[in-house]
Amino acid sequence: MTEEVAGYFKMLSEPVRLHLLGSICSEGEATIGELTERLGLCQSVVSRHMKLMTEHGVVCKKTENGRTLYYFADDCLCSICAPVVEKIRARAAEQSRLL
Repeated sequence: MTEEVAGYFKMLSEPVRLHLLGSICSEGEATIGELTERLGLCQSVVSRHMKLMTEHGVVCKKTENGRTLYYFADDCLCSICAPVVEKIRARAAEQSRLL
């Protein structure tokens, strides 16, 4: 059990994945194309990371009107990630202000 939890958090430790999750958390479910546009990343990079997060149960996907949308598998993760990301952003803004 402990190794599974460690693997889950290790999978979340990739900055690109956290960026993708932050986007879904703040702006809602999205297609690969929408995530690519939102974050300015290559489609292949977004696809690879979303596939991995889907396989690990972090996000789920559904098809609506011919579009594949990705969303949090568990809203608990969003409620954990959002304050952490906001705290880091605030710290970075404060540090840049001091420079």
